Amino acid sequence: MPQKVKSLIIGWRSIGLSLLLSAIVGLASVAEPIDRIIEAAVGRLAWRPVSGDIVVVALDDRTIEETARGDFSMTQHGRVVDAINEAGAKRLFIDFTYERRQNDSQLPRLTSAVKRMKDRVVLAAAAKETQGGKAELTRLPGPAFGTDALLACIGWEYELWQVWRVPITLDVGGRLIPSFSSLLANRFSDKPGVYALDYSYDIDSIQTYSVSDVLSGEVGARELKGKDVIFAPTSVTFQDTHYLPGNNRVPGAFIHLIGAETLKRGIPVDIGWLPGVTFAALTLLAGAYFRRGRRFAAVALTTIGVLIIAKLILMTMLVSSTVGAAIFLIAAIAANVSRKSRRQSAQRENPISGLPNFEALRSQAPFGSATVVAAKVVNFEDLAAFIPGDGIGKLVEQVTRRLQLASQGTSLHHDLDGTFAWLVPYYQHSQIEGQLAGLAALFNAPLTIGDLRVDVAIAFGVNDEFEGSNAQRLAAALVAAERAIRTRSLWTKYTSRQKEDAGWQLSFHSQLEDALAGGDIWVAFQPQFEISSGELVGVEALVRWTHPTRGPIPPDEFIVQAEKSQDIYRLTLFVMDHAIRSAAQLYSRGIRTNMSVNLSATLLDHNDLVGTIRVMLTAHHLPAEYLTIEITETAQIENSRQARQTLAQIRRAGIRLSIDDYGTGQSNLEYLTEIEADEIKIDKRFVMTMRDSQRNFEVVKSTIDLAHRLGAVAVAEGIEDAATLTLLEDLGCDVGQGYHLGKPQLFSELIDTLSDASHTRSA
Repeated sequence: MPQKVKSLIIGWRSIGLSLLLSAIVGLASVAEPIDRIIEAAVGRLAWRPVSGDIVVVALDDRTIEETARGDFSMTQHGRVVDAINEAGAKRLFIDFTYERRQNDSQLPRLTSAVKRMKDRVVLAAAAKETQGGKAELTRLPGPAFGTDALLACIGWEYELWQVWRVPITLDVGGRLIPSFSSLLANRFSDKPGVYALDYSYDIDSIQTYSVSDVLSGEVGARELKGKDVIFAPTSVTFQDTHYLPGNNRVPGAFIHLIGAETLKRGIPVDIGWLPGVTFAALTLLAGAYFRRGRRFAAVALTTIGVLIIAKLILMTMLVSSTVGAAIFLIAAIAANVSRKSRRQSAQRENPISGLPNFEALRSQAPFGSATVVAAKVVNFEDLAAFIPGDGIGKLVEQVTRRLQLASQGTSLHHDLDGTFAWLVPYYQHSQIEGQLAGLAALFNAPLTIGDLRVDVAIAFGVNDEFEGSNAQRLAAALVAAERAIRTRSLWTKYTSRQKEDAGWQLSFHSQLEDALAGGDIWVAFQPQFEISSGELVGVEALVRWTHPTRGPIPPDEFIVQAEKSQDIYRLTLFVMDHAIRSAAQLYSRGIRTNMSVNLSATLLDHNDLVGTIRVMLTAHHLPAEYLTIEITETAQIENSRQARQTLAQIRRAGIRLSIDDYGTGQSNLEYLTEIEADEIKIDKRFVMTMRDSQRNFEVVKSTIDLAHRLGAVAVAEGIEDAATLTLLEDLGCDVGQGYHLGKPQLFSELIDTLSDASHTRSA
């Protein structure tokens, strides 16, 4: 048998939509601020020192202050270049642009110094744009510097006012120009592009020397020999400071240097947002199989942690990645899960009491050895209709408070119809009866709702069988609670017999159809005799059901079930047809006797009932006066206009009417005067005990007298012995029926009996 596929905690539609939105976020770089925050945190925690192969000679505030009028001239620039050259620097990177000094009279002093360094000097060219490796040069050193000096671009990309990416090579009108950091690291690329800085470098480890110290000779060969030197401004007057992630403003030279340190370790690779989204999608799909929101939340948080840690590890390996889109995907799916969880939580909570409802109980882990106890407030609907305002909420609150004394730490569940349930652990099974008795005692005291004092009764149902699903075991406990209410018991336990009966009742319709088709339902016939003469005057058709596994089923049991399942009409027509056909056979044999058929009062609302009976009479050639319809449950007819019309139609058709089970509370005198019954049948419970009970004797006697006064025939059921028959004859009863006179039998047996007795029986 194939296993059932486990459903996800959210639908595929929500997952697909979240993936689509995440892809859009990734392509549009909308979520990059998330990555920038992570990268800035790395910059804040920077721990890696620079190599020391590159140093900065800074035109700082101290040097400017020591310069006359604060103007550091081209001659002085030239002196700095010569001093660095004489100190034996490996290369000199001049982070100044001299485009505006082309007409300066002192410029030749600088250009001469630059030319003396030949190809060991790199001049800066300012770029207007550096987006994606494409740029436009805006400031060039000029032809006065000669052709030996190398040219490199300064500039970078800004995002959120910070420097995140630095170019390795720029495309300037089709000409590839390296950047400062590229030449410093001796990393060249024949394709324009940018790379991510390694923010783990500690800027405090950058060795910086003041120009004043270089010019005075305090800094010389010992500090500069064999090193790459960046001659750059750091004074605030030059405004060459920039925000580096995780740091405050730093000089531009520092960014060149950190970029070079990054490139020395290798050319960084950017894998983008897709790997992160893919990883997040796979882990979330796996986590979506958890049916509990808390477990999914743990998976989501773990996934975010793994993404961040992976990003940090990859950064140390010069692999940059974007996890913002992946985190957006996690947030989107988590929001859907949270919304669904809140909706499910609301669906699993009773709005009146705030307690979890039965759906929450059914969805728990299997009950196992725990016993299910259900408690139902008797006549809860009547109480809800009677108590004004929000009194029902107060009623539920007080009932809940008392019931929680029995739950003993387990969760109490409350459904909408005044029904509660809880689980009792196995080790407390022996205490259940005492607990329920104690609870019943608590409810002996009335509840106070405002100015009202309300008496509340409660009944309990117990299911301690370990078999079945949670839903089945809870339903069994509820069935037991309903049975306790019907039987006016404190509590009842659900039994296997009830389970069998429930299964039979649930499949009653199909079983009835099979029984009718297979002959398991049949009609027995019990004779009725005139008491004074012993002559056969009638036969009653009685339905019987011999079930293949359950055996004979009592008529009261399956007739009641047929009325509940709306199968009583089908069953009655079956009996009616057999009875009329059998009466017609008797009639054809010259036996002029009445055939009685029981008819439930619930069928009198059928418009076509009388017409159907008349068709049967015509089909079997039986005169209508030989058919007697016995009406039961006559109290149900009082308020039914259609039922009264049907009774009138029966009378007009010439069919006899009989009031069955008279004296059991189903009939009343007003009804007797309205339907003009042809006979009144005295219930067998009075007849069978009339010799031992004076009260029942008086009931039988008064009923016989009443029938005669109304012009009806008095029929006594349940005659079990000759003494009772004699007593009925003394009281003037007209017709008798019972085991003493004749048992219910097959029609063929009835024919044989009548033939042997020559159609008569002596009293």
